[in-house]
Amino acid sequence: MAGGVAASRFLAPGRSRRLVIISGGAVVGAGIAGILTMNAFPLLVLSAALVGLGGIVASSSGLALLADATEARSRSQRFGQQIALGTMAAFAASVLAGMLAAPVASAFGAKEADPLTLRALVALGGIVGAASAIPILFIRDVPVPRATTAHVSRLLARFVPIEVVFGLGAGSFIPFTNLFFADRFGLGFGSIGLALGSIAVAGSLGALGHGRFVASRLGPVRAVVMVEFASLPFALAAVFSGSVVVAVLFLAARAVLMYGAQATWSAYTLSSFAPAERAAVNATLALAWSIGAAISASVSGAIRGAMGADGFTINAVVLVACYAVGASLVLILFRGREPQGDAVVPDEVGAARAFAPE
Repeated sequence: MAGGVAASRFLAPGRSRRLVIISGGAVVGAGIAGILTMNAFPLLVLSAALVGLGGIVASSSGLALLADATEARSRSQRFGQQIALGTMAAFAASVLAGMLAAPVASAFGAKEADPLTLRALVALGGIVGAASAIPILFIRDVPVPRATTAHVSRLLARFVPIEVVFGLGAGSFIPFTNLFFADRFGLGFGSIGLALGSIAVAGSLGALGHGRFVASRLGPVRAVVMVEFASLPFALAAVFSGSVVVAVLFLAARAVLMYGAQATWSAYTLSSFAPAERAAVNATLALAWSIGAAISASVSGAIRGAMGADGFTINAVVLVACYAVGASLVLILFRGREPQGDAVVPDEVGAARAFAPE
C-alpha cells in the first residue's frame, strides 16, 4: 500500500502518461547498465531492483493509457492483443538470443554460459528496448477526469491479496523455466530459446482468444477462474514428464489458458477503478505481485539448491497450490461484481459516484 501511495504522486493523471513511460524505461536502462558493468553482488542486486522499479512505472502507465483509450466492452480483447504482441516479441527474442549465443561467445573467445556472453546478449536487448521510446513519443495522451472511485481503499484491499498469492505461485517456477529445461533435460541455449518461444506463441493465441470467445460468454470473473483452474493440471504434467517435447506441449497448453486469463483479469482490474487512479493502482498491485514473487523465488532457489533438478517438482506443486488459492479468492471476492470505474463522473462539488457502498 505504501508503494501505491508513493506511486500515486508520480503517476498522477496530471502527468503525461507517455513521459512517465519513458521515465520508467530510463530507470530500466540504468539498471541494465549496472548489470552490464557491475561485478559486486550487492550492486547487481541494486541494478536488478532498478530494472524492476522502472518496469513497474512504465508498465503501470502504459496499461493505464491503454485502458483510458479503450471502451470498457472491448478492453479485455485489447489487453489480449497487447499481451499477444508482447509474447510474439518474446518468441522472436528467445529464438534470436539462442541463435546469437554461439557466435557472440565465439567473438569474445568465451563459452555460451559465460557472464561475458550473457552480458553481451543483455546489452543487445537493451539497445532494442531503448528504441521503443521512439514510437512512444508519438502516442497522444487521453484526457483523464480527476474523479475518484468511492471506497477505493476497500476495493484495492480486495485485489492486493490476490496479486500476492499469484506472485507467490509465479515466482516459484515461471522465472526459472529456462533453468528447468537446462537442468532437467540438458538443453542448450538454442533449444531453450525455441522451447520458450513456442510457449510464448501459444500464450499469445490464448491472449487473443480469451476475451472474444470466453470472457464475452461467461463474464470476466467466471472466465478467469475457469481457465486458472483448467491450467493447473498442465503445470503438474509438465514437471512429471520425462520427455522435453511433452513438457513443452504441456507448458504451452498452460500458457494458452494463463495468458488469456491475464488479459481479462488486467482489464477487469483497471475497469474497476476510475481513470485517474489506474496507473497508481496498477503500480500498487504490481508491487504486491512482485513481493510475493520475490519471496517465492528466493525459497524456490534454496529448494533447488538443496535438491537439484528434482526441486522443480516441488516448485511446480507450490505454483499449482498458490494459483488454486488465488483463483478461489477471485471467485469469493468478486463473484457477481461488475467493474464500474468507467461510470465514475465528477459532480458539482468535485466528488464522484462509482461503486455502490458495500
